[in-house]
Amino acid sequence: MSSSQFTNDIPGGANMPYNVTKQIQEAMERGDFKDLPGKGKPQQRDDNPYIPPAARTVNQMLKDNGFAPRWIEVDKEIRAETEQAEKLIENLKGRRRRLEAQLRAQPLKRDAIRSAFELERTRALEAYTVQLQQLNRKIQQWNLMMPLRDKQYPLHNLDAATTYFHKECPGL
Repeated sequence: MSSSQFTNDIPGGANMPYNVTKQIQEAMERGDFKDLPGKGKPQQRDDNPYIPPAARTVNQMLKDNGFAPRWIEVDKEIRAETEQAEKLIENLKGRRRRLEAQLRAQPLKRDAIRSAFELERTRALEAYTVQLQQLNRKIQQWNLMMPLRDKQYPLHNLDAATTYFHKECPGL
């Protein structure tokens, strides 16, 4: 008996195919699987065996309504605020480059440009320090929610951050 024939040896199997793989291959050759819904999209796999069923249900309800668990929201906030702090330094560096070009073009306004930049730099350092302090509070909150040590964020050292700020954004 060939593998593509039906068999009577399987209980209730007079109408049951012996080799389903061949039928699937034939269907693929005919193009039966080309227009399936969800083709090219990731599969939904919400069957994490380490999450209790009650938590799974709650997480699915949150997800379906556009919400996420608190620890995911805090993680997103930390990443966004870190990016904002980095942008503050990048913006100030760009401002410094533009003012250097202006100094070369207008040397008589040197003192006014320098004092204006120093005021701007002082305010930026103050804002940067406040952002990092707020970020450290959020990181502490996150670290309390996240029991896995390798997933925790280190706190920002404000002295090292101030030194980094002065190195990246020196005066004119």
